[in-house]
Amino acid sequence: MHESIVLKIPSDMACMSLVEHVITDMCTILFLSQEDLQALIKSTEELIRNAVAHAYKDEKGYIEIALHPFKTGVRIDVHDWGIPMSYEKHNSVPLVREASHGFNRIYDLVDVFEYHNLGKDGKKFVIIKYASHPLHQIVPENTGLDSIVEEKTVDPQTPIEVREFQEGDEEGVARLIYKNYGYSYVKDLFYYPHRILEYHGKKFYSVIAEAQGNIIGHFAIILVPDSTVGEVGIVVVDPLFKGRGIMNRMMELILKKAESVGMDAVFGEALMYHTFSQKSNLSHGFSESALMLGKTPVDITIENNELTKGYKRGSVLVGYRFFHKQKKKLYLPEIYKELIEQTYTNADIPFKSKKAKKTKSPPHIFLAYEFDPPSNIGKIRVDTYGKDFNQKFLHLVSQLRAKHCDMIYVDVSLEHIPKIDKVISIINKRGFFYSGVMFLIHNKGDYLRLQLKHSDKIGTKNYLCHSEFCTQLMTYIKDDEKRCKKTK
Repeated sequence: MHESIVLKIPSDMACMSLVEHVITDMCTILFLSQEDLQALIKSTEELIRNAVAHAYKDEKGYIEIALHPFKTGVRIDVHDWGIPMSYEKHNSVPLVREASHGFNRIYDLVDVFEYHNLGKDGKKFVIIKYASHPLHQIVPENTGLDSIVEEKTVDPQTPIEVREFQEGDEEGVARLIYKNYGYSYVKDLFYYPHRILEYHGKKFYSVIAEAQGNIIGHFAIILVPDSTVGEVGIVVVDPLFKGRGIMNRMMELILKKAESVGMDAVFGEALMYHTFSQKSNLSHGFSESALMLGKTPVDITIENNELTKGYKRGSVLVGYRFFHKQKKKLYLPEIYKELIEQTYTNADIPFKSKKAKKTKSPPHIFLAYEFDPPSNIGKIRVDTYGKDFNQKFLHLVSQLRAKHCDMIYVDVSLEHIPKIDKVISIINKRGFFYSGVMFLIHNKGDYLRLQLKHSDKIGTKNYLCHSEFCTQLMTYIKDDEKRCKKTK
C-alpha cells in the first residue's frame, strides 16, 4: 500500500496541468498502462471542469484532489465546497458506451464512479481505476460537461409561479439556500437535497416560487414535535427577485397549507435588526407574544444594515397566527400576571385564571434540558414543582453553563403548576428574566418563557420595534432583567 497524496487547488482550469503531473508521477509506481493513465487524467479533468463551471459558477473557491493508490489500481476523490447538486442528477445519467462528454464519459473511462453529498462540507466525486482493465479505450477529447445543464440567466421581469413543493424541487431549494447563505445556514438539513425530499411532510412543509424552471423562492413550516403548531421560516428569495412581493405570496400559501393539514397555529420569529419581517407578520394576522434576546447567531449579516455588523447575537420577536382557538385555564404568576393577560387579550385567546389549591408537592420531579450546538442555545422545560425542584433546576443550569451556551431559555407550564409563584421566584433568583408567552408549544400547552444571557456577545442595541406592543415588551424585559440581577 502506497501513501496517499492530497492536492488543493483554486477553482481554475489553469491548475489542471499540475494535477496531471501529480497523477502521472503516482502512476509510474503502479501497474497502470498508458491507456489507464489517460483515462484517469481525463476523468479527473472532467470533474474539475464540472466544479469550476457549475459548483463555483460566478465565484471563486477551492477543489481538493485526493489520490489513494492501492495494489491493483488507484482511487481519486474530487471534493468541492460549491453549489449543491442532487444525487439523482448523477444517478440518472445513462451509461452510454459511445458517449464522449460529461458524466457519460467518466462512466466509460473508469471502473467505479460515485457521488457523495457531504451537506455543509460540500460534495465529493469518487473514481476508481483498476490496472490494465481490458474494456477501457481512449475516447476523443471534449471540453464540456454537456450532461449538466448550465443555469439560465433569469430575467427579473419573468412571470413567477408560487406553488407547493413537489418532488424534483429539492436540488433547487438546496442551491437557493447556498446562493444566499453559502454554508453558513444553521439548519443544515437544507444542504442535502435527498433529505429535503425525505423529510418533506414529516418534519416540515414547503412552498416554492419558480421562474422559468428555476427555484427563486422558498418558505417552510417546521413542525414542532409533540405539538399542533409549526414555525414558519427557511425564507429565502433569490436576490434578483427581491422587492416583487414573493415572500408575501409564499406566506399566504404556506398559511393555507398549515391550516389544511390541521395545525392549530403557526409562529414566526421576526428578526429585530429591521422592522420588515415584523410588519410582514402583523400584516398576515400574527399576534406578538415574546421577545427572545440573543436568539440569532453573531455572523448574520444583512446588506446595508449597520445593526448586523457589530458581531453580536440578535433578537427575535415571536408572533402567532391562530387557526383554532380554545379557552385556557391558567395558573398566572403574580409578578407577570398583567403582561401575560394582555398577551392573551391581544391574541384574542379566551382564558380563565385558576386558583392554586393546597396540594402536597410531589417528592420527585423530572426536569430535562435540550442543547442545540449549531445555535449554542440551551432550553429547560418545567412542567411540575416538587420538593427537590430548586436542586434539580440548579443542576441543569450548571450543566448548560458548562457547555458555554450563549443563551438559556426556560419554559414554565402555565397550565399544570399550582405553585407557579414559587417556581418563578426560584428561576428569577438565578438571573432568568421575562421573555414572553409561547402558545401550544409543548403537547398543546401554553408556557411562560424566561431567558438568561450567558455571553458577552448578546446585542443590547441591535434591535428595533415596529409595533407599540413590541416597544412595551422590550422596555418591560429590560426592567425585568435589572430586577432579576438584583435578586441573585
